[in-house]
Amino acid sequence: MSLSALALNDGAVTVSWSFQAPIAAVWRGLTDPALLSRWLGTVVEIDIRTGGRLVIDHGQGQLSRSEITEAEAPHRLTMTWEFPDEPRSRVAVELRESDEGAAAKLTHTGPDLAASYGPGWTTHLTYLEAAVQGETIPPSQFWKLYATFAALRNERASIP
Repeated sequence: MSLSALALNDGAVTVSWSFQAPIAAVWRGLTDPALLSRWLGTVVEIDIRTGGRLVIDHGQGQLSRSEITEAEAPHRLTMTWEFPDEPRSRVAVELRESDEGAAAKLTHTGPDLAASYGPGWTTHLTYLEAAVQGETIPPSQFWKLYATFAALRNERASIP
């Protein structure tokens, strides 16, 4: 795992991640339907360009619907995020070259997100890292990893 930082601020969760892969490979992971399906969910609709849409099935009919507000390959992808029973929010991913390969900063902004989306995005980025490296983490492991990341977050929050 290449988690560099996790910050939970007023209405935003920011996850910084280091990839031992070229920036172009990480961009493919964010935009290629086959790779997206390995780390985020089943692609239902995809049009990665400003004004395009991305619809992902996260299982059991749970669809996230996004409008792409900015797509600047291979450095920036910004979109709305609409998930059932949640207020509309915004996700931005910024990529830059690093000594090891690529550095990513994912920021999810919206009300009441930090509690679930910190561990959620950390889990998803673990899956993205594997996909970019040509590996696959079984989907059955998602909630186990999520629970681990949530427990670590709760443990850190209780340390004075």
